[in-house]
Amino acid sequence: MIILETTRLYLRNFINEDKEIIAEMYSDIDTMRFIGTGITFTPEQSMKSTDKWNEYEIKHGFSNWAVVQKKDDKFIGKCGLNWLPGNSDIEISYILDKPYWGKGYATEIAGETLKYGFEKLGLKRITALVYPQNESSISVLNKIGMKYEKEIEFWNITFQFYSAEN
Repeated sequence: MIILETTRLYLRNFINEDKEIIAEMYSDIDTMRFIGTGITFTPEQSMKSTDKWNEYEIKHGFSNWAVVQKKDDKFIGKCGLNWLPGNSDIEISYILDKPYWGKGYATEIAGETLKYGFEKLGLKRITALVYPQNESSISVLNKIGMKYEKEIEFWNITFQFYSAEN
């Protein structure tokens, strides 16, 4: 089932065929250096994450979903919404496989996901955490209309905290 779509992409729930690509992405240090605590995951940990995201949606009504290219139905990453640790705020997050970096996909899918959160889910506020060194992601957040608020610490890491309100 398609959750939402853009000109070139769509979001759907994860399927078994996504697990191998997720495992490759999550084991790549370049891909993971600005994600969460910046560490890589084993294939087993990575593959379990797809099931966890599907279960998360059932529990919360939103989740991180598979990002798929429309032209060839190829799984290229994940994007979605989740609670920050401590359930303080709902965060937008995204990660794309390296061959899809620099093509505007992150801006395209994150912008539509932000809109989905406000218009379809009725959220009043959506936040984002970004490493200060992650200039590409900071650019994405600015392009989709999120505003820098402050620095914040999670997992002993200082992040820039962005937000958007409906």
